[in-house]
Amino acid sequence: MSYDRLRLYDAGRFHDTDLPDWYREAERLSETEHGDFHRAFDRVLDCEHTLLTEEGLLGGALEIRFWPSEIHGVFVLIETPLSFVEHVIVPNPADWLPFLSRHLAPLIGVANQSSLIALHGRIGNAFIAWARHGKGSHIGRETGESRIDLDNDRDRRRAQQARAAMERARQEGRT
Repeated sequence: MSYDRLRLYDAGRFHDTDLPDWYREAERLSETEHGDFHRAFDRVLDCEHTLLTEEGLLGGALEIRFWPSEIHGVFVLIETPLSFVEHVIVPNPADWLPFLSRHLAPLIGVANQSSLIALHGRIGNAFIAWARHGKGSHIGRETGESRIDLDNDRDRRRAQQARAAMERARQEGRT
């Protein structure tokens, strides 16, 4: 994604456009005041944002926020916890609902499904660890991984490294 361009959704089509002055002003406010980037847009666009995805939903894979500005149209920011994915401006209010239903709703559905799949994987790992070792502190709550298995893996790696070191020492002793 280009951070110096903005996507414009107009009459069912996307166009690239230069970043508007209000966008640059939000960037400046965020940097100079060390504030939240989203709150800077709230100030610049003179409206509060709405979060379309649940914040931190099962790992927070994707967050979609929008600002319904009466002056500039609807500004949409799609991001992950690490970076922006896309930023779109929908200047015509009549285009907002088609944009939401055609582009954002499927994206939200996919993000939610991937989050649920990840959660099911964690639940499955937790169940397997519990079934193998019983309940207790040896089960990683977040990953479902068994600490017993992790310790055994570490011990196997150490034993393998020790065998390799002994083999090298033995071969060096022959030469």
